[in-house]
Amino acid sequence: MTIDTDGFELLTVFVCVADSRGFTAAAVMMGVSKSAISHAIRQLEKRAGVRLFNRTTRSVGLTEAGEVFYRKVAPLVLELKSAFSDLAEVAANPSGTLRLTMSRSAYVMFLEPLVPRFLAAYPDINLDIAIESRVVDIVNDGFDAGIRVNKMLEQDMVTVPLGADIQMAVVASPAYVNAHGIPKVPAELLDHDCVRYNSAVTGACERWTFSCEGQDVEIETRGRISSNDGMTLLGAALDGCGFVYVYDRYVQDYLANGRLVRVLEDWSPRRSLSLYYFSRSAMPPKLRVFIDFLKQHEGGAEKPFRH
Repeated sequence: MTIDTDGFELLTVFVCVADSRGFTAAAVMMGVSKSAISHAIRQLEKRAGVRLFNRTTRSVGLTEAGEVFYRKVAPLVLELKSAFSDLAEVAANPSGTLRLTMSRSAYVMFLEPLVPRFLAAYPDINLDIAIESRVVDIVNDGFDAGIRVNKMLEQDMVTVPLGADIQMAVVASPAYVNAHGIPKVPAELLDHDCVRYNSAVTGACERWTFSCEGQDVEIETRGRISSNDGMTLLGAALDGCGFVYVYDRYVQDYLANGRLVRVLEDWSPRRSLSLYYFSRSAMPPKLRVFIDFLKQHEGGAEKPFRH
C-alpha cells in the first residue's frame, strides 16, 4: 500500500508518527511499510522546509517546529477523520430529506401505496413530495428526482424504468353514454363532449392518442370543460359532462361499481412510468436506496384512484 503524497494522508502520517513516537509503530497502525512512512515524512519535511522529527536509532521525537506544527495540525486531522467517519455512516445508514416531484397520477398510481413501507424501512429518510402537472426542472428547482410518464421526460435525464405498465382509458358516466351513445372508433369522439386536459406547459389541450393493430391515431377532441387537474377532469366525467381520457388505474373502482363506462378499450395505448434524475456526481445514498426500494416493489404498487 502506498501513501498519497499530495493529500490528506501526509498529515495523517505525521500525526500518527508523533502520537506513536516511532516509524515502525506508525506503519503497523496505518497498515503500510516502514519505508512508506519514512518517505511520507521526508516529503512533508521537504514541503515544509524544516525538520519535523529528530531521529535516532532508538527513538523518534518532534523538533520544536514539529511541536508547533503538531499542535495546529492534530485537531484538524482528528476533525477530518470524524467528517469522513460521518460520511461513511451516512453511506451505511442513508438519511436526510429526499425531494421528489411528480404528477398526481404518478403519485396515486405508483408511489402512494409504497410510502408507508419505505418510511418504515428507512426511518432516517424524510420524503418531500411536490405534486406538479408540469415537468419540473429538477436541477434548478432543487429536487433529487422525479417520476413521470416516459413520453414527458427530458433527454438529458438519467431514467430508471419503474416497470409500471399503464393503459390509457376513455370513460364516461352511464348517463352520458345512454344519452349520447358509444363511439366505435376514435374519430367518432369528435361527435361527443370530451373533458380535456389543459397542459400547464403549453397552455393547449392535449390530443388523445390511440393505437390498434399497428394503426396509430391522434384526435384533437372537443368539449366545454378543460383543466390541468386530474381530479377536476374525473369529477366532471362522473357528473355526466362527457368522455375523459385517463390512466386506467385512475378509474378501476368506478368501472367496477358502474359509475363509469369504458369505451374504445381495443384502441387504448400503453405507457410506463420512470424515475429520472440528473447525474452530476455520485448518487446520494438516500436516492440510491429509494431507487433500489422501488425496483424491489415493482408491480406491487397498484391502487385505484378514489375521488
